[in-house]
Amino acid sequence: MKIALYGRAFTTDLSAQMHAAIKLLQARAVTFSFYRPFYDFLHQAYGIIIPRAVTFDRLPPDGTACLISIGGDGTLLGSLPHVRDSGIPVIGINQGRLGFLSAAPLDALPQALDAILEKKYTIENRTLLEVKSAILPAAVYPYALNEIGIQRHSPAMIGVHVQLDGEKLPVYWSDGLLVATPTGSTAYSMSVGGPIVVPTSRSFIISPIAPHNLNVRSLVISDDTLLDITVETRDSNAFLTIDNQLIEINPGAQFTVCKAGFALRIIRLHGSNFFDTMSDKLSWGRDKRNIH
Repeated sequence: MKIALYGRAFTTDLSAQMHAAIKLLQARAVTFSFYRPFYDFLHQAYGIIIPRAVTFDRLPPDGTACLISIGGDGTLLGSLPHVRDSGIPVIGINQGRLGFLSAAPLDALPQALDAILEKKYTIENRTLLEVKSAILPAAVYPYALNEIGIQRHSPAMIGVHVQLDGEKLPVYWSDGLLVATPTGSTAYSMSVGGPIVVPTSRSFIISPIAPHNLNVRSLVISDDTLLDITVETRDSNAFLTIDNQLIEINPGAQFTVCKAGFALRIIRLHGSNFFDTMSDKLSWGRDKRNIH
């Protein structure tokens, strides 16, 4: 089996854990490759050397069965441009703070790897958002797993004009606006008061950021809706975010948002589910009356 490893530089010392993880992978007799900057970091920071190591800069080698993302949720989001529409499933191994998208912590990598090799997992297809616009720089990956956001650049609020399949909504006068997937409903969208949506739901969520209207609420729409968005600013540019990518945009910028033509395949190990993750990571339903 071919397995790709993706990660970024760690801010904490995980030398012992990473040496153990590499030995584990070697002991399982799998063929593995590294995202080149990640391998360079492991070599320089921890002295890890893999003879004849196979590395990749963009897509993992042909025949890769899965990609293991080692890090937090931001790291997993960063793996999207490297799997693209290849169909390679991704599993998150968390060494960050929350790791909501991850299947297991780093110290449970042996069990996770055994489950992968024994095919004791399910694959969830997670909907992606796509941004289409001439304003996007060529280097930007126009797909998002969590959300697409428009945010103010200066202290002045902005106006976000939205049309849903050609039908105009009232202008959102606010600090910005989010369009989130069901996966992203537990991320930034939740922080601004949006609803939590089961990841397999066929919907998108529109949520204003700090709206200057008391009667503005989040809106759940079908994921086959086409959104046309225009950004109105008074005296400065604004920011467009596509997951963890940041693009500065000019006043009057226009773009469309729609469902991508492919999904991200995320590995879920047997015995875990969305509601358990909600309870564990976000303390959902924590109430002493629920303790038996």
